[in-house]
Amino acid sequence: MSRIKAYAKKTLLAQKDPGRAVEHVFCGALDAIEDDNDTRYLGVKNVRQIPASFVHELENAGFVLHTLDKHSHNGRAVDYALANPITGKPMTGSSSGTALNVFYGINDLGVGTDGGGSVLAPAMAVNCFGFISPLLACEHMKQYTKKSTDNIEFYPSLGFITRDLPTMEKAIRATLELPQPKEPIVIHAPQGLVDSLPEASRRTLVDAGLAIEAVAMPEFGNERQPMIEFLTKEIAACDVFLGFDAKVDFYGLGDTVLGHFDAEMEALQNKSGKTLLRVANMVKASALTVPGPELSSGFTLFCASNPEKIADMLAVAKRLACAPDPLLERYFRDPDAYFEKGFVWNH
Repeated sequence: MSRIKAYAKKTLLAQKDPGRAVEHVFCGALDAIEDDNDTRYLGVKNVRQIPASFVHELENAGFVLHTLDKHSHNGRAVDYALANPITGKPMTGSSSGTALNVFYGINDLGVGTDGGGSVLAPAMAVNCFGFISPLLACEHMKQYTKKSTDNIEFYPSLGFITRDLPTMEKAIRATLELPQPKEPIVIHAPQGLVDSLPEASRRTLVDAGLAIEAVAMPEFGNERQPMIEFLTKEIAACDVFLGFDAKVDFYGLGDTVLGHFDAEMEALQNKSGKTLLRVANMVKASALTVPGPELSSGFTLFCASNPEKIADMLAVAKRLACAPDPLLERYFRDPDAYFEKGFVWNH
């Protein structure tokens, strides 16, 4: 199939909006697609914090604005208006629509905002790659300083969501000037991480052949402040900190609004599978989620926010990235499945 035809189907799919996550479609984006170019579709979370100049940077690097994406109300960590298409449960927020429109194949790249996991968590929930860094449009973003629902002051970072690592790297290098990664890369991970992983991800990590130094990681419960203190210390002590988040918003819902009511709701919140990705932005780390073969699960990489460490983090991610899940590709990303004629009366 020609690129033009394939991308025309993406635009038709955006108009059909299977995830109910599209606020506006720029149909003219198709004019930028040629069979002999590599221009790709871009979706943007429809919030005022994302500057037009940042989108223009991406357009100059071969992306074209295709959709404005829905998001959860007031930055809420779970979006009860949208559903995770794999599980049918409420979609992880707040960059929920941006993640969905990448997941369905409507867009190749999504741009969102992350205050306490709002890019990283929705990306992980639908087995996509997510990246945040306070280096992205940093001076612009500082004006949006606010307090979280648990009273921690922060300003959001911009971030990306993609289905594959090459597109993610293209977006990162379009907006940040990165050197070559160094060797060796000092990697820290929690003690017992390898043994605690699901079998497929354990095999991925072992096969990657990474030299990892194990460090003691305390139990955090539902408190962000101990997470902030731990991650601040770790990203100063190593090049990349490697964690793992499992079954994001599957067994529980990582929603502070629910969790603040009583002990039962707090216990439900604690089963969300979200760990250090909740505080990556709050310690001004750069972070990258790498989906594993398991549902809504994968490796989360953290580093200090400088170009050298981000280059190292990308190099580690390349060792951990898995092939796309063929069932997800066939079941959700074949546009023809959304345009079947249905019942036809034949005479």
